[in-house]
Amino acid sequence: MNIKGITLGIVTLILMLPSLSSGQDLRKQIMGAQRKVMKEVKRTNRDVNNVKKVFGSSKKTINSSIDTSDIITWSKAPYIPNSGMIHDYKYIYSFFHSRQEYYFKNDLDFKTIEWDSINNTFYKNKGANDIVDSKYEVIGWHPYWMEDAYKYYNYDLLTMLSFYSYDIDPNTGKNRNQKMVNRVVEDSVAKFIKQQNPNIKVLLSITSFGSENNEIFLASREVQNQFIEELLSIMIDGDFDGVDINFEQIPALYGDFFNFFIKKLSTRLQNGGYVLILDVPYFNDQNTLNYSELKYFVSYFNIMGYDFSGEHSDYPGSVAPLNSFTNQPSLETCVNDFLNLEIDGGQIILSLPLYGVTWDIRDIQIGRSSYMESLPYYEIISNYDTEYNPIFDPISASFFYLINDAKSSKICWFENEISLDIKYDWVKSKKLRGVGLWAMGYSQGSNDIWQGISKSFGIDSLVKIVPIKSTLSGPYGLALSIYKNKKIIGLGFLIFAGFLVLGFVYALTDWRVRDALFVNQSFRVVYSMTFMILSIFGLQYFWVLKPQWSIVLGVLVGGLGVILINILFSQNRKNLR
Repeated sequence: MNIKGITLGIVTLILMLPSLSSGQDLRKQIMGAQRKVMKEVKRTNRDVNNVKKVFGSSKKTINSSIDTSDIITWSKAPYIPNSGMIHDYKYIYSFFHSRQEYYFKNDLDFKTIEWDSINNTFYKNKGANDIVDSKYEVIGWHPYWMEDAYKYYNYDLLTMLSFYSYDIDPNTGKNRNQKMVNRVVEDSVAKFIKQQNPNIKVLLSITSFGSENNEIFLASREVQNQFIEELLSIMIDGDFDGVDINFEQIPALYGDFFNFFIKKLSTRLQNGGYVLILDVPYFNDQNTLNYSELKYFVSYFNIMGYDFSGEHSDYPGSVAPLNSFTNQPSLETCVNDFLNLEIDGGQIILSLPLYGVTWDIRDIQIGRSSYMESLPYYEIISNYDTEYNPIFDPISASFFYLINDAKSSKICWFENEISLDIKYDWVKSKKLRGVGLWAMGYSQGSNDIWQGISKSFGIDSLVKIVPIKSTLSGPYGLALSIYKNKKIIGLGFLIFAGFLVLGFVYALTDWRVRDALFVNQSFRVVYSMTFMILSIFGLQYFWVLKPQWSIVLGVLVGGLGVILINILFSQNRKNLR
């Protein structure tokens, strides 16, 4: 799986190379690209291990109405370490140990037993109510075209929901999407949401796109004042708790104008106790925005960590790459850019996509590919998941489908619950405030997406547990059982040997038995060896728990003595005749 992702990455990098005048230059560029790819692969070993952990983890569901016994037994494939002799010979090991049984005390207070296959650790999940840990923010955006989908979100796993959007008319400051805002206000949507979760904040997203629109709006303080007054009125009528500001394509010369607007808006919003989130792109083109100055006027910076590859790109790639080729933007580079400005991670939110991008790659061998469409997560899964297997790219920590049929050759890059889980963990490792999801409704209520949020940002309901005992099946399992029960087995051997000796001695009281048993030397050797073996096992297993080779040696010497006596007896008997 990883090899395919690396190969595609190399092909993509080659497509990015400039036109070269000679084959020798091309060869050097390709070799350099390969070295860069391998360097990036090594850097992302942690992310690959996280994926393996997700793939390798398993769980046992507990039904408290059925599983009422004191002990819960879980039969599963045996643990294979990531390295070492067992890992090197795992196929042989698995052949001998097909199953492993674990036994747990049934506390009747958990829903599942979960196994971390990397560390061979077990946890019990109490199944507590999903609540986001107060250390984090989880924001979702509800686009107006998703209509009533907001009624079905899991609000226990959101701390903020923003309605998208109040789109500014640059000439008047009024809303060009008034129908949406009116509906939110008139239907008391914020009240409905807060009934689901009283602690959630409902925001209104403010948008202004295009350099021309932004130039007009930012040049007029009068229009800005009109906008602010109308916005404050809507905030009161709609019971909103704040706004997120999304201005895209701000002209370089208007950066100071934008900073002034944000400061003025922030002052007015703070007086009303409202939250102000500033949505920022993953790169600050020409250093238009002064984040170091703005950090004092915004509650959070929301980095829009998507569209790294899309409609305006020249090549197919991850929509939200965790890492990338050298000198290419990625989630890591954009977050580090903020941290390097001494902006605290607690003031940064990273938004991730619930959509993917499909590319036509029929002509990729001649250096051409074309953007086809963006699809929400649920459409990607319904279109491709039944016929194709997703491929993981370790550099971007994203997935893609390769779709080849008689009519087309396509690639679809997207994020799923596994890649998002990796990026959630990375967000926490960077000590950021939380994540955002663009956009709610794109997953059609997928349990996998919600469970990923719960796992990463919910209050931890996992408690580490240790099995009462475990057993292995197969030959080694049998040997292990013998070792664990060696004392009782040894006692059995001694009892058997004792009865054998008593029976043997009693039989010898009859001269005919003696004559029949001792007429042949082979018989005497067999009797002696049988008694000796039983004695060794009995003494070793019952008398001492650890091997005492002096006992074995003593029994062997005794056995040899018995054999010599038998030989001398036979010779003496011949002489008597």
